[in-house]
Amino acid sequence: MLMNNDRKSVLPISAIYTLLWAAFIVIATCTSDPHAFLYERVVSFHLDFTPNFHDLLILSDIHLQSNFYLIQKTGHLLSFGVLYGLLVTWINRPGQAFVLCGLFALFTEVLQLFFRRSGRLFDVGIDLLGIFLAYQLCIAYMNRQRVTEKRLF
Repeated sequence: MLMNNDRKSVLPISAIYTLLWAAFIVIATCTSDPHAFLYERVVSFHLDFTPNFHDLLILSDIHLQSNFYLIQKTGHLLSFGVLYGLLVTWINRPGQAFVLCGLFALFTEVLQLFFRRSGRLFDVGIDLLGIFLAYQLCIAYMNRQRVTEKRLF
């Protein structure tokens, strides 16, 4: 039987889900071949200790006519929206979860540069859009809960 003090030392299940999802994002971010990762479930890493940080500013590789490109960007939007939902469930602070997810989005794009991937600030913007949409859903849900609670009392 767990004592009250023991319960506080156990990581809540929402934290475990959040950390696992963040780990999945990092793996997807760092795998050398996103096409092989998505379609063949192949994970491989190629480390580069001298990335070009100016690559973060490139906008010329936006290919809206490419289905794979659109799938990747949809993945950005959805994966960070889910991360936000999991994180806010864990810490129960919507604003703080927004900031933490935004910082994690920036971190993953910079991290990509070290794995011969194309880290872009443009992708951070897509990640932030996913976080913002999830934030709006969370706020709408919380407001609806408050209205329901007021009706009950």
